[in-house]
Amino acid sequence: MKLFVVLCVCEAVVAGGVLDLTVDELECGIEASTNPLHREPWMVHLEYYRRGALADMRCGGTLIGRRHVLTAAHCVSKAAGASKATSIMARLGEYDLSSQQDCVEGVCAHLPVKINVVAVTIHPLYDGRDHDVAILTLAIDAPYTETIRPVCLPSGGLPEDAILTASGWGEDFTKGIYSDVKKHLELPYWSPPKCQKAYQNLLLPKPIVCAGGEKDIDTCRGDSGGPLTWGVERRELWGVTSTGNVICGTKGFPGIYTSVVHHLEWIKEAMEK
Repeated sequence: MKLFVVLCVCEAVVAGGVLDLTVDELECGIEASTNPLHREPWMVHLEYYRRGALADMRCGGTLIGRRHVLTAAHCVSKAAGASKATSIMARLGEYDLSSQQDCVEGVCAHLPVKINVVAVTIHPLYDGRDHDVAILTLAIDAPYTETIRPVCLPSGGLPEDAILTASGWGEDFTKGIYSDVKKHLELPYWSPPKCQKAYQNLLLPKPIVCAGGEKDIDTCRGDSGGPLTWGVERRELWGVTSTGNVICGTKGFPGIYTSVVHHLEWIKEAMEK
């Protein structure tokens, strides 16, 4: 079996529509409604610029506070070490990348908001495989609206029968193209022993959460850095999309996500800096 496939500073700039839906204080992990526009309002699309031009690279992230986005280290490691010619912008409140304004089921969203990333903090133990997690600091506070809201950080533990949710604009491998519309994927949880058994010939990264393993339902290239959430009343961020089987959507091979709960102390310290 082949090795894994990897699913993958400046002045303040904000672009978007009228933000009259802004809420001063908002509970984390709450979606405004069941309308697809309001699903995963913490999902962030990352845009990469090289010498001012939009680069052909796709990754996601998760809004965990007004100034901070959690993503995969492999999504930003090269940009963090590059010159000022390379910059990253967080695109918030997005649904359909191909449309200027998104309207679904009679509901129209405000225009997406773009905020420059002014700092990239990569986990100190990231070695290209383990601890694949990083925090992005935004130039200004993110406005909280019906389509821009933070997720909760995890608490407690995952039940064995948990169904987690992943999202992103990565490859639709059934068509062989990137998805313009934000995906909503429901994935069953795999325990660590069960996950290691599926990848018995490989040494898995650490620490991780595994989910999926269903035919044709999976995160894929371009989904890296995006959220894996679970919750009953409020959604909590349990994983950061990292890697998986070289053929996405292969039955019996779950996606591999960096464990957020194992990095909570580092995340909170980095957010306080």
